[in-house]
Amino acid sequence: MCRRVKKTEMEEKFRIGEHIVDHLEAGEKTTSGDPILDEWQRANPENKNDLENYRKIWDGTAGVAQLQKFDNGKGWNNVNSKLERKNTRIRQLKNIAFVASGMAASLLIFLSLSFYTNLFSTSGATFAMSTTYGSRSDVILPDGSLVKLNVGSNLTYHFDRIQKTRQVNFSGEAFFEVAKTHQPFVIHTPDGLNVKVLGTKFNLSSYPEDSQTQTSLVEGSVELSHSGSASLILKPGQIASFNKNSNELKFASGEVSQSLGWMQNKLYMEYMSLQEVCLRLERWYDVDITLSKASMGQNIHYTGVLQEQSVMDVLNAMCELSAINYQLKGKNIIISER
Repeated sequence: MCRRVKKTEMEEKFRIGEHIVDHLEAGEKTTSGDPILDEWQRANPENKNDLENYRKIWDGTAGVAQLQKFDNGKGWNNVNSKLERKNTRIRQLKNIAFVASGMAASLLIFLSLSFYTNLFSTSGATFAMSTTYGSRSDVILPDGSLVKLNVGSNLTYHFDRIQKTRQVNFSGEAFFEVAKTHQPFVIHTPDGLNVKVLGTKFNLSSYPEDSQTQTSLVEGSVELSHSGSASLILKPGQIASFNKNSNELKFASGEVSQSLGWMQNKLYMEYMSLQEVCLRLERWYDVDITLSKASMGQNIHYTGVLQEQSVMDVLNAMCELSAINYQLKGKNIIISER
């Protein structure tokens, strides 16, 4: 179950995040005389390394932005207007970064740096976000779209000011609430599937190691296309799957609400194989699961709903539903027949 970050924790992250950005903007080379950053670094040895990394990235992006400033060919008026907006945009990013609870101060720095680097680019800003196994995050994109990232997901957003398009490269799983504008919002997955929308709500699951990519539409309209298959247009309540092996794009059966179960830490299983369940658990809880016999993965199936707080709770429930045992050693789990 996702941990709720206490208000005091989020306020502390926000305070440190703002302080670091102010510190870097001021061009300070050391934290000497800054009691807040000195205390933050003493609290955790890794914080000192993080601050140095932020400083290197900040200094590097300043040079890149300066080069872009003189290469963009837009004229001094355009440059000056962007310079005047810089401070306002960075302050706005500080608020955006912490809309979702639990976001680390490093995300605040990353957001600021991403836009600072692309401030003078005629092709538009690029934004990137990722989650590791065992971690989920909510993020607001520059266009106002909300994206809820499931574990092990990677997203890159780019707005092309010339073409007036919102381009997204994505892998993993996420729930998108796309802001309605006149500019197309197009998602590209690693398997070559393109998801085109204007303003809508949908779930997209496209892990590189999965055999299928699945799109579940909640609201609005979605157009799916692939060079090796005919395009599909989804209506609310419909699900589409793309088979990576056959390049077949087709409508799929199922309940959209079940596709969204991961946001409530629910796993809906409809004759789901043990192998598939283990893959989900590895992602959700950042563990490594080994089956004592490979045949178990396809011979054992589950139907029902799991909603447990820990991987051990899930495994105990699975042991009651089927003839298996498990051994837990740190992050390594071995499942055997009983």
